[in-house]
Amino acid sequence: MRHFIFAAAMLAAFAIAAPARAAELVYTATLSGHTEPTNTDSPATGTATIRVNTETHAIDAEITITNLKMDKLSMHLAHSAMGPMHLHRYAANGDVTLILPFPMGETYAATANGFTVTEHGYAYADGAAIVNSGLSFDQFIAAMASDPIFLNIHTDAFPEGEISGRVTRAS
Repeated sequence: MRHFIFAAAMLAAFAIAAPARAAELVYTATLSGHTEPTNTDSPATGTATIRVNTETHAIDAEITITNLKMDKLSMHLAHSAMGPMHLHRYAANGDVTLILPFPMGETYAATANGFTVTEHGYAYADGAAIVNSGLSFDQFIAAMASDPIFLNIHTDAFPEGEISGRVTRAS
């Protein structure tokens, strides 16, 4: 009985001392100009990893774009709070809505043959407010799980998007 009480006390102490782990949902996308909805035949390509922390409601993103320089990004979007890169939600009825922008700023960095975007701790609510998405965080998570969501890169040459990629849950 003493061993049981000791073991229970140790378990309780460990449970108090060990912080609860937030769920991290990981999504990926491969971007090109040869897929819907862009189909631009652009030589640009990209990859994205998006991590969503369900406890803090924050987003971390690592995006790498090749064969597309930052000076080709949509200037009117690059100079707005919205930025030239967004997550778009494509509804079954054909509606397309912006749900999360990646505003241009210090998170964008030029590379020899393109650019990268690195976000850490990007508050979902802040991004959603920029584009008036109207989705709560829980609705955003549900949309990421069930709706076609695309990461789209807008340029002056292709205002509707030069390259895009469907965002899917990493396995």
